[in-house]
Amino acid sequence: MFDFDGTLVDCMKPMEKAFVKVVEGLGIPLNEDARVNVGNNLGAILLSRGSSRLMEAFLLWKIGGLIGVAPHKRVIMMHQAYFKLKHIAETASLYKGVPETLQDLQEMGLRLAIVTTRSRRDVLKALRRLSIDAYFEVIIAREDAERGKPFPEPVLKALEYLRLEPSETVMVGDMPTDIQAGRRAGTRTIGLMTGIFNRELIKIEPDVLVHSISDVPKIVGRMG
Repeated sequence: MFDFDGTLVDCMKPMEKAFVKVVEGLGIPLNEDARVNVGNNLGAILLSRGSSRLMEAFLLWKIGGLIGVAPHKRVIMMHQAYFKLKHIAETASLYKGVPETLQDLQEMGLRLAIVTTRSRRDVLKALRRLSIDAYFEVIIAREDAERGKPFPEPVLKALEYLRLEPSETVMVGDMPTDIQAGRRAGTRTIGLMTGIFNRELIKIEPDVLVHSISDVPKIVGRMG
């Protein structure tokens, strides 16, 4: 089971970079602590994608407050950042090695699923644009679970559709919420050190940490 954003598609670092550029373009320098706040809260924005523009706007307003952007500048920041982040999310490219990894896993006889916090419409559109939709037997999107990651419900729903036991399954993701959801559902977990949550991933201790998605087939093979 794969997370989508930040796991298969390279969007988190570009989103963070774009947001920082917007803020600094308003004459607001960011120290390291402020940049950490940006990254952590961009994760919340990504989790809200597909819910409502109002929620996304609220989270952008919240980030502005956390990093010290004055209210009058925060309005400008929200307007500029919203459209930049939306564009990045809709045009993000695959990480290097993703198609080959999916092909290798399929040839190993493994069944593949996506467990994402994006809406079904958004993720299907992205999968087709990136030409990897045929690899996935099951997609569990935001609207398929009342409580999404880090709760185990979306992972358990994927297991139900696949008719597999948790012990037969691995959850792969770049965010602590992916690891928590998999662990609570009883699956094994692989943390991808490819995004902006590496420190948090190390702390949460997945079964395995890897620096490239290309490492996943051999790790899964060792897991049996």
